[in-house]
Amino acid sequence: MKFTKAIALAALAAGFIATSAPAMAQDAAAEPTPDFTFTGNIALTNNYIFRGFSQTNGDFAVQGGMDLSHKSGLYVGTWASNVEFKDGATGLNDSTFEIDVYAGYKGTFGNSIFSYDVGAIFYAYPGDAGTGYDYWEFYAKLNADLGFMTLGTGFVYSPDFFANTGDMINVPLNFSIPIPLGSDTWGLSIGGQLGYNVFTETGVTWDGIHDDYWNWNIGLTVAITDWFNVDLRYHDTSLNGVACKALRCDEQFTAMISRAF
Repeated sequence: MKFTKAIALAALAAGFIATSAPAMAQDAAAEPTPDFTFTGNIALTNNYIFRGFSQTNGDFAVQGGMDLSHKSGLYVGTWASNVEFKDGATGLNDSTFEIDVYAGYKGTFGNSIFSYDVGAIFYAYPGDAGTGYDYWEFYAKLNADLGFMTLGTGFVYSPDFFANTGDMINVPLNFSIPIPLGSDTWGLSIGGQLGYNVFTETGVTWDGIHDDYWNWNIGLTVAITDWFNVDLRYHDTSLNGVACKALRCDEQFTAMISRAF
């Protein structure tokens, strides 16, 4: 069954992380932590891609978010971007924005290299005219900091995905490798993600044919300390054909400039 396959993939990825790392990390010097921390981010990208699908019909997007975290590990946040689903002309959907609201809890397993993040996120599309674009996702993520690289996996579940398409499962596996430059001003890293996505209800498909697919991306991120990051990335999926080209889920390239504060 597809559901069993997704769970097995998540377990395999988590096992890979666990067996690829030493048992304990070096103890770090404790530093005073404020009760609450507020952070934000802004970004400009030539194409907003979500799990291999363009959300802006291949056009530019302006994005930004805010997060409030408590030292206990609890956090809440929101994030927004413009979107374009090519259906405005039909009158079925007038939404031009996506607004995400999320909350969760994150922490580490003692003094180990492993960290976790569990929570829920609501994707809202104001003006969707009753097409059912709004949906919930619930997630559990596991990360490992190996020093020379970080690895992550997880399990994401939606009880009623975008446009009322029913149960959906996403299992990601991602990595990031910093490249030493010997500079306090410049940073460079290579990173990517492989994701498995499946509808668990019979008859629901992504492109009219397939009820599951893989997506992947890989790219370089250049960080300029106290200024901004530039990310250049290649995206693709296992879907293909005319339907995929219309949905913009074939190979795509993105360039993003972002700033965190």
